[in-house]
Order: sequence, then C-alpha cells, then structure tokens
Amino acid sequence: MKNGKVKKYTQLSDKYLNDSKDLLKKGDLCQSSEKLWGAFATIVKAVAAKNKKNIKTHDGITFYLSSISRELKDESLVNAGLIANALHQNFYEDSLTVEYVRKGSKTIQQFITRIKNRFSLE
Repeated sequence: MKNGKVKKYTQLSDKYLNDSKDLLKKGDLCQSSEKLWGAFATIVKAVAAKNKKNIKTHDGITFYLSSISRELKDESLVNAGLIANALHQNFYEDSLTVEYVRKGSKTIQQFITRIKNRFSLE
C-alpha cells in the first residue's frame, strides 16, 4: 500500500504528463517541456518516498536516480534523466524543436511506465 507522499507524487506525475500532452498539441513547447520535467521529477520523488527518503533539490533527483540506476544495473534510467534535464532547460531557453520535444515526451512516458511497474507505484 502506498503512503501519502508516494500517492501524491504519483498523481502529480500523471497530471504533469497529461498536461504536457495537451500543451504539446497546442504547440507550447516551453510549457510542455517543463511539465515533462515535472512528471519525471515527481515520479523519482515517488520512488524515494516509497523508500522513506525525501528529495528537495534538483541535485537530489539526479543523485537518487543515479543510485537507482546502479542498483538496477540500468543506465537507460540516467539517459532518461539527461533528456528530462534538456527539457527542463528548454523551459528557459525555448530552443528545442517540436521533434525534440515529441521524442523527449515519448522517452519520459516510457520512463514513467517502467518506474511505476518496477517499483509498484500503480
């Protein structure tokens, strides 16, 4: 059974992912990118909360994701983190094309599905 924080972060991740899809359809690449970052960050926070850890910073997300990646021997998790960071930067820079944001969206969606399944967050 999920604790309150796990549920909160999982629900936020789902909300941000859905918001990003709507924003992408509208052509708002900056906001869609930021929502994808939010979906990514909150699902990592959900895993941390499930393991009774609290993450409060961007660095904390990066370090925690690295530890999960090492534990699972799955470097694709770090690759998803790199994409999420590029999307987050796009919020400030507005430099990614629609193709990049679409590909990033697909990667983040796959990442979230894998994390939910691996850590039983559904």
